[in-house]
Amino acid sequence: MTPKHRTRIALSLSAAAALLVVAAPGRAQDSPGRQMFTRYCGSCHGPDGKGDGMLAGMLTQRPADLTQIAKNNGGTFPAQKVMRYIDGTTGVRAHGSSEMPVWGEVFKEELADSPAQKAEVRTKILEIVGYIASIQQK
Repeated sequence: MTPKHRTRIALSLSAAAALLVVAAPGRAQDSPGRQMFTRYCGSCHGPDGKGDGMLAGMLTQRPADLTQIAKNNGGTFPAQKVMRYIDGTTGVRAHGSSEMPVWGEVFKEELADSPAQKAEVRTKILEIVGYIASIQQK
């Protein structure tokens, strides 16, 4: 099996894992997506994604309540759009420039390294997106 095929398989498996997180919201509380969300996003967005993290009060712009994304998008969770915010493709002023968002060393620079690291980063992003999807309020 070639490295290209391994990368495709890894990306497919990571997408499937993210979908399982979304499909099983009861497991979201102990999911890798929640753990990564807490680590990379929780200090600003809060442990439950409501924009009330411990650093929120120190920021000039209040962090978004991520539990309202689907509600603010006509009831549909825009997973691709959220992925672009996380990987820095779509800028969010509070996150910093797209060249170096606050998580740049985790989600941006690794994309340029090897196919295996690219798959690992994509898996992290999909896990976080899956967790955010699981906390959407109706």
